[in-house]
Amino acid sequence: MKTTLKALTLVAGTFFAGSAFSADLVCDVYPKGNGNAWGNGTKSCFGFDFSFGSSTSGRFYLKNVTKPIQEVRWSGAARCGTSSTSCGVTVRAYSSTTASALILYKDGTWEQTNTARASYETGH
Repeated sequence: MKTTLKALTLVAGTFFAGSAFSADLVCDVYPKGNGNAWGNGTKSCFGFDFSFGSSTSGRFYLKNVTKPIQEVRWSGAARCGTSSTSCGVTVRAYSSTTASALILYKDGTWEQTNTARASYETGH
């Protein structure tokens, strides 16, 4: 019985240690010209300008990472290399651009981040 409890404890500990839940995925939006941005560095960012363009630039990046990263698997609008902790994106006007990431740490643990959302509006 003791051996069974130890085995179950070890399996449960490994399962819960697999995801550390410490890193955050955040975003920045870079409006054109004299535009304004709100919420940069948070999980929900927004930009506005009067450029009458259809898109602007932005980025998603990891924050509060406490362990060495082996690999990052980006999903959603973020299409970056697996060694990158930051990902530049095009944020289209009047629609949300979302991303998340699966972080594989060098110590064998992993973490699925929150979903971050970048939005942009222009003058028309």
